[in-house]
Amino acid sequence: MYPGDTLFRAALWRAAGGAVFAGPFRGLRLAPRPFLPHLIGCYERELHPVLERLCAQPWARIVNVGGGNGFYIAGLGRRVPGAALVVFELTAEARAVIAATVARNGLTARTTILGAATPENLEPALRAAGPTLVVMDVEGVELDLTDPARVPSLAATTMLIETHDVLRAGCRDAIVARYGATHRITEIATAPRTLDDFPAALAPRVRAWMPARALAAVQEWRGGPQVWLVLEPRGA
Repeated sequence: MYPGDTLFRAALWRAAGGAVFAGPFRGLRLAPRPFLPHLIGCYERELHPVLERLCAQPWARIVNVGGGNGFYIAGLGRRVPGAALVVFELTAEARAVIAATVARNGLTARTTILGAATPENLEPALRAAGPTLVVMDVEGVELDLTDPARVPSLAATTMLIETHDVLRAGCRDAIVARYGATHRITEIATAPRTLDDFPAALAPRVRAWMPARALAAVQEWRGGPQVWLVLEPRGA
């Protein structure tokens, strides 16, 4: 990393106070050296209206499949204080970061951190009583984890799924076909990022003096266009 990049990151971290600066998870305490769109609060901004609506619902349980660095499980946990939190993540290194993030936000007692999700261990996590929200981002494995024959509880579950046709062709259409009869389905596509995604109130001098770096900081560096699916049970 170039010295200028280090200084830029440090300036943003100080300006944001080590917490998410904007968006639905504003105030979420992050582990050091976070992904900059998380810190800035512009990450997956296409989902912000949906997240606000979901956060207003009284979930008994929130299950995050593909927990990454804990951004979603901790962000949702802060916004839905009555929910039990379950997060699946493949690598031990990432699970350690998740543990640190939930601890920073006072959520350890409510959070269960598990290893890689499979249909066999996802189904039991969904069976307990009360409404459940599933947030899934697993780089194409969503095609396997949403098989209704292997995870039948999903038929009555609200889901927010990032689909990855760029990695596994046809997964979005397959999920829509599986759940079209049981769920209302909304598709949300990714959109380009611009300098307007960098909040004017966050380090305004940095944004003015280093617009190229500010623009780079809001990029999510995806492999191509993607679509999220919001699936809500028709009987809900």
